[in-house]
Amino acid sequence: MSYEFYKIAHLLGIFFLVSGLMGVFFTVWAGTPLQGKIKSASFAMHGIGLVIMLVTGFGLLAKLGLASSMPTWAYLKFGLWAFFAVAISILKRKGQIGMPIYILLLIGYFCAAYIGVMKPAF
Repeated sequence: MSYEFYKIAHLLGIFFLVSGLMGVFFTVWAGTPLQGKIKSASFAMHGIGLVIMLVTGFGLLAKLGLASSMPTWAYLKFGLWAFFAVAISILKRKGQIGMPIYILLLIGYFCAAYIGVMKPAF
């Protein structure tokens, strides 16, 4: 598969991840119980997004020829992936806090985008 395919699939995974996280965030923040179809759909989108991002992320590393010796920025991206993996649990339990958690997620999105685009050398 081509580099472009992996890139587009990675963006699709990001869309699913953000959709799942925001579904949980806005439901809990509004004070609505997180149950039923909203909970199922949000958690499913989050999980599917994580899997797509992980698989395509390693595919992109392979296409760049970096799979055998991963650079530091790839480890940072994996750390951010782990942060987003546990973020749904934090949102489920502490989502009523609101804006501080939302801002933390935005900072995480920005860092992931910056590292993915710039691929800084450390």
